[in-house]
Amino acid sequence: MVILETTLQEHEQAEKKKYYFVVANAKFMLDEEEHFKELMFERLRNYGELNIEQDFWLVIEPKFLDKFPNITKRLKRPAVELVSMNGPWITYMKQRLDRVLQESYEADSIEDALASNPINLAFEKPEKWTAPYSKYEFG
Repeated sequence: MVILETTLQEHEQAEKKKYYFVVANAKFMLDEEEHFKELMFERLRNYGELNIEQDFWLVIEPKFLDKFPNITKRLKRPAVELVSMNGPWITYMKQRLDRVLQESYEADSIEDALASNPINLAFEKPEKWTAPYSKYEFG
């Protein structure tokens, strides 16, 4: 019986995949961190040139975050997560991006890993912009 239980546990763990992520406040990551978009475009361009399947995703208000109280207590919501199966790249993104938190988790499926809570994001324009260039805007 012990052998059977161990085998089942090993099988269940073998089916789960490890996902690595950086997470931050959505306003910061999507509106204030200007080079985030540049990093994403560069990664997508590189994958396209090398014909590599995309292994990273952006998840707004991820469902799994409540499993990480050490992160949620430090994170202003709504949150956005950059998730990948490529751990070294997520570490690189942690080093490139300011004010993000890094962690990893296991999920049974990609759908579970990328599950999110529906939310509408709208960012207000700053009243005063002091940089010598115009504010970056999506679109």
